[in-house]
Amino acid sequence: MAGSIKIAFELAELIKKENTEGKDKIPTSESFLRVWASNFSRSEEDIRKILNGLRDAHFIFVVNIVAPDPNLFVYGEEAYIFTDLTILNDLKHTAEENLERIYEASNYKRKSAFQISRELFPKIKEYNNTPLGRAINLVVMLEEFARILTNSSFEYTDQWRRNKIQDIFKDEVTSVEEFNATLNSISDAKRAADQINETPKEKTDASWTKATQSFTVEFLLRVHFRKYEFDIIKKLIQTGKIKSEKELKFIRDTLLLMETRTNEDRILKRYMETMVELRRYCQAKINMLRQGISMTK
Repeated sequence: MAGSIKIAFELAELIKKENTEGKDKIPTSESFLRVWASNFSRSEEDIRKILNGLRDAHFIFVVNIVAPDPNLFVYGEEAYIFTDLTILNDLKHTAEENLERIYEASNYKRKSAFQISRELFPKIKEYNNTPLGRAINLVVMLEEFARILTNSSFEYTDQWRRNKIQDIFKDEVTSVEEFNATLNSISDAKRAADQINETPKEKTDASWTKATQSFTVEFLLRVHFRKYEFDIIKKLIQTGKIKSEKELKFIRDTLLLMETRTNEDRILKRYMETMVELRRYCQAKINMLRQGISMTK
């Protein structure tokens, strides 16, 4: 079972990615908690504890968009936001537009998000567990979070977060070296790797296509890097499954980073020549793309 710190960093990255690239932008306990619990082979209660740890360490903000109400069998719902001001401002703009749309659709008149929040937030209990209530809570809290990030920026630096997360999960950190290794190489969830069937050496079109429907290409590549499967990555490039400049640059840059860590990883050191060869191969493909040359094997 993966340690809580490792899972915490993976969850933070997943939330950040969802905030910037996801369809709905903001993951919630209703839509993601069960998925995360399955991916990390942990109970939902354990995942909640880790998310609370991320909140306390200032990696994420948690918004209670639906308040629990036992009388109506409402269990409550949380939303998760990575603590980055640029991400926060983008989400705030989207949330305000969404609030204005919902309000107009239900009241047949237009108002700014500021006016709606000022008018209805004092009566937020009346709108609990409704689309309008969720939207109001989100807009109000995003505004508050932006203020917190601006006024208390020191508590949202990498060093502050690292010290805090170490303190929160200190019982699971056996050494400073182990802790730093976790910070410097956020591993991909093993459970997710298992779901793509421990990728065989010869990857078929069908299996790769199926895997990319569930996970991003970058995520899948991280799984292969983690398992030193450089030959599979090369095969994916040769067969055209990986061909965009963005994906090739990601492979090249990851290899460059891994080459600097061979002294820390004895197993990785064995693959030095393989990594250099693959990196050069990627660069050649990138050059060909930029020159408009067909990417042959």
